Amino acid sequence: MLIVFFFFVIVSTALNEHEDDVVARLELVSLLLEEKKEDEAICVLAPPQDSELRVDPTLDTGKPWWTDEKVNIKLSYIYKSKGLTESFVETIFPLVSETLFLKTIQRKRIGRKKKKLSIKVLHERVQVLNELNSDTDLLKFRPFASDADIAKAVRAKKLLEKQETEREEKRAAALAAGVEWQSDNSDDESRGHAYREPPMPNLLKDGEHLTLIVDLSKALISLQRFREALELINSSLKLAKNTLTIEMQEELWSLGVQIAYNIDGPANVWYCARHIVNQNPYSFAAWNCYYKIMSRSRLDKLKKFLHENLSKREDCVPPIVIKGHQHTMHREHQEAASYYLKAYKLMPDNFLINLCVGSALINLALGLRLDNKNQCVLQGLAFLYNNLRLSGNNQEALYNLARAFHHVGLISIAATYYEKVLGIHQKDHPIPKLPNEGTKVNSDLKPGYCDLKREAAYNLHLIYIYKSSGSVDLARQVLKDYCSL
Repeated sequence: MLIVFFFFVIVSTALNEHEDDVVARLELVSLLLEEKKEDEAICVLAPPQDSELRVDPTLDTGKPWWTDEKVNIKLSYIYKSKGLTESFVETIFPLVSETLFLKTIQRKRIGRKKKKLSIKVLHERVQVLNELNSDTDLLKFRPFASDADIAKAVRAKKLLEKQETEREEKRAAALAAGVEWQSDNSDDESRGHAYREPPMPNLLKDGEHLTLIVDLSKALISLQRFREALELINSSLKLAKNTLTIEMQEELWSLGVQIAYNIDGPANVWYCARHIVNQNPYSFAAWNCYYKIMSRSRLDKLKKFLHENLSKREDCVPPIVIKGHQHTMHREHQEAASYYLKAYKLMPDNFLINLCVGSALINLALGLRLDNKNQCVLQGLAFLYNNLRLSGNNQEALYNLARAFHHVGLISIAATYYEKVLGIHQKDHPIPKLPNEGTKVNSDLKPGYCDLKREAAYNLHLIYIYKSSGSVDLARQVLKDYCSL
């Protein structure tokens, strides 16, 4: 303990004498953290209050100590350990964002960089024109140069004239401003955009830095800064594709999908949702995530992606069901029934698929162009009874069956099933949540949101007040018992 104290005194003295010594600051902070003095460590690493006044852009005094990469990373992790999420983000996010931006710009420049011809090569090409004008005109010979070489020479001559004009303009502007002009005769290849060093050059190489990106993304989401988190995730996945571990990539993809639940119309969440489905093509939960995201935006990409999956994986049920849903939305019940029946062949014991097939056949039977309507109704009711059996005679299945009988005009049978719905007490269940949708419970829901008694009672009272029934008093009693507040 005494040795630590003396070492602490030595480091503090060195820091007072050499304020810009980053190593001394980090050593002092390590000692303070060992003694669990986080507040004192923050004071050592935090930028001074007059940090903006201390930086003089006219003097080349080097980079201030508070802008050092190691200082900011250490300070951000101290904030994170203390639960100061906002301070953690404000400390490290500007540096990470600027680094990713510069890396992206540099990659774009490298990708679209074109090879430029040097002045020496341009002069060699122009020499072809000089030889043609001096010899061939006198001897009346056809020029030995090809048409392509002559065209290159003409372009080179124009480019040299343009460069000469630009140099004359710069010289005139320099003389008018009273500045000494220096000619720049270097080749175009040597002239380029000034390279600026990113504040965190090892951000996409070191494992600790990559973990920092994941933690920063989570912190931005917790602060509801979804747009910034999405830009950070997308840039990291593009730039660090070869250095991120599989677990980190999956976590970033998952965070991107989570952001899609919280913002409307994201521009590039499509890639995150598509990745989740490609990783789990036979998962209903993955397809639910995907469809919930894409239902907020254009459906063109969704149609193309569905077509690709239907052609690749003919035994994959979720895209078949979604395709049937799309036809149902457009009231194309025959096409919807065909897709639902394909899904039924692959998964006959799924109660949702039986419900979809039954409802599609019932709607198809009510069309005008169908000849065997009675057979179609019986087939639809058979699938609905199958749904009732698979769901364990629950309230929802009984209500769907009663609604089908009501829809086709079998009033007496519909009333029987509506009465069965009224006789069942349905408990409230938590609304299913998709992956990464959070565990927050919706407190706006009133008790009884899973109970279908009100809907059944209202439809039953419509049956009772028909002229053929005439039970007006019974209809009023049903509304009073189940639909009154």
